[in-house]
Amino acid sequence: MMVTAEDIDQVDPKAVTLSEGTLGYNIRAEGNHVGAIEGYPGRIEYLTVELAWEEKGIARAALNTFIDLSRKQGLSEVTTNNATHPAMEHILKTEGFEEQSDGRKWVKEI
Repeated sequence: MMVTAEDIDQVDPKAVTLSEGTLGYNIRAEGNHVGAIEGYPGRIEYLTVELAWEEKGIARAALNTFIDLSRKQGLSEVTTNNATHPAMEHILKTEGFEEQSDGRKWVKEI
């Protein structure tokens, strides 16, 4: 039986995986497509989680999986565009990203 968003409050971060997609990576959790990351190792243009799956820890887990993927590619930092959603800003801050003085992007040294 497939788990649905209504079945769980929080997703185990280990259950969140990335697979290559058209514009970057598909985010999967509990056997479901739950979002996407547009970008490439070292650079996130956009991270989105489907509405039913929001507030379950998926964005944070996907971000950390993406950071690990970038590190394994030999990169020394991950950058993002300016996060406009307050929840994403909070995740970036708590995961060690620093907002650049020009306010246009966030950077985390890995």
